[in-house]
Formats: sequence, C-alpha cells, structure tokens
Amino acid sequence: MAERAAPVPGLRTRPLQLCTCCREPLAPGTDVCPRCNTDVRGGARSQDARSALVFGIVGLAILPIAFSIPAIVLALRARREIARTPGLHGSDAAGWGLATGIAGLGLGIVLILTVVLGFINPS
Repeated sequence: MAERAAPVPGLRTRPLQLCTCCREPLAPGTDVCPRCNTDVRGGARSQDARSALVFGIVGLAILPIAFSIPAIVLALRARREIARTPGLHGSDAAGWGLATGIAGLGLGIVLILTVVLGFINPS
C-alpha cells in the first residue's frame, strides 16, 4: 500500500486545473489543453460571433440567402470587435459563422440559378 506524504505546514498548493473536455491535468497558466486543443481560459465571449454561427448554420439548413447575409455581417463585426477587445473570445465561432454564411450564400445563389434556368429551359 502506498503511503501518503504528510502535508507541509505553511505550504499552499494551487488546486489542480483539469481540462473541461478531456479532464487532462493542465500546467498552471495553460490556455489550451495540449491533448484535445480545448480553450480553457473562460471569460467573455462575443455575442455577435455566436449569433453569426447560429445564423450561418440556419442559413445552410433552411433559407440560405435570408440567414446567410446576416451571418456574414455579424461575423465580420465580431471579428473586428474581438480584434479590438483584449480578452474577448469567440474568434473560432466568428470564423465558422463567416464560412457557413459564405457557403449558404453560395448555395442560395446556385439554387436561384437552378430555378431560373429551369423556367427558361424546361426540357
């Protein structure tokens, strides 16, 4: 049976920080988990970035042009806000919101062209 070392009086130990995703122990001051690449800093997150991601996903799934244009606008606004504000998180969500917005806009244009060409040349 392993023996436990007696605690040293007056020695203060920091609680062990674990990754919120994979529960890997993290070194003090670590911002990103080395095992699963999860951001463990916490803190304020950009609402525009989150909204851009939601609009982009909805734009891909339901109404491409109606939701993709706001996704692009919100993502660009969020990226500027994150760049200006130190400690504000959400750059990944803003990037994915921009990507899904552009993809949804492209999908919407292709769908509109398909319908228009179908009416022009119905054979």
